[in-house]
Amino acid sequence: MDKEKHGKNGGKNGDLFIKINFENNKKFKIEGCNLYTYVELTPWEAALGARVNVQGIDGEEKVYIQKGIQSGEKIKIQGKGYKDSKGGRGDLIVEIKIMVPKNLSEEETKIFEKLREISKFNPRQA
Repeated sequence: MDKEKHGKNGGKNGDLFIKINFENNKKFKIEGCNLYTYVELTPWEAALGARVNVQGIDGEEKVYIQKGIQSGEKIKIQGKGYKDSKGGRGDLIVEIKIMVPKNLSEEETKIFEKLREISKFNPRQA
């Protein structure tokens, strides 16, 4: 049985190379073999730390969020990006976005007001 693949219509034998272009979307962006995404956190998750699920190329990844993380900081998950032509993988880079609730319940409003009274934190002071 002949396992060699011959070119069609008198063409030469050889390899077929396919180039795939990815279009970035709202949730993912690819640069090289690195996959970029983001995760939205509540202020209390950012302040206290949390474990959250982040969607990656292979499914969800559990990510540990350290206490005091800031909006715009990035977490790198090695080897969870896109595969390169040599069998390696890029990284999954997760950007932190801290989201503040637009509508607070009466109890939430009281808690935030109490926090404002007792906290000495001021991000505008050097």
